[in-house]
Amino acid sequence: MPSATGFLSKPESAVHSFCHALPGRWHLMSVMLSAASCLDWAATLTGLGTVPALIAAAEAANDDADPVWFLPYLSGERTPHNNPQAKGVFFGLTHQHGPAELARAVLEGVGYALADGMDVVHACGVKPESVTLIGGGARSAYWRQMLADISGQQLDFRTGGDVGPALGAARLAQLALHQNIAFSDLLPQLPLEQAHRPDAERFARYAPRRETFRQIYQQLLPLMS
Repeated sequence: MPSATGFLSKPESAVHSFCHALPGRWHLMSVMLSAASCLDWAATLTGLGTVPALIAAAEAANDDADPVWFLPYLSGERTPHNNPQAKGVFFGLTHQHGPAELARAVLEGVGYALADGMDVVHACGVKPESVTLIGGGARSAYWRQMLADISGQQLDFRTGGDVGPALGAARLAQLALHQNIAFSDLLPQLPLEQAHRPDAERFARYAPRRETFRQIYQQLLPLMS
């Protein structure tokens, strides 16, 4: 969710643009309706039970198996489709696929959808050199690297990033109570724990799979009602 100094928008792709809480800035937001929640759902579906177990299974999945695609639209989707009728889909299943391969497909599918949302924000004219990941899903170094490889974007994980949303809310409350405080004192950059740079080989492998992911949605769109 980058910020800009002027109003930017791409309403046809459901990019949100709000006045930022900081003066003179605008907040651009790409919205996924189901991201980390897909992992909870898939952990139950596959019998793996927990998200850490799901991620461990995905990491151990058979690399020689044909790819499986997952459309993570379990609650419809906002950016870039703005389609409340979008549905979740597994595509490409064969007898060679088991819970581990489904687990990896879910992680990849969320990654493809995240990259789609990032692309439309970039199309608004804002493309940061790196993006900081926050929230519970950011705890997994394996998934963080996968997201970087899919998106082709450097993704950073910082100390306290797993509780980043709560920290941001607390800082806004502090700003409201202490309006004379310098932004540089209130909003220090959190220490960098790990920078995930996209691997060129894996990015090249994911690129055609991302295109297939998009085509699956477009081909099934007439049936999503």
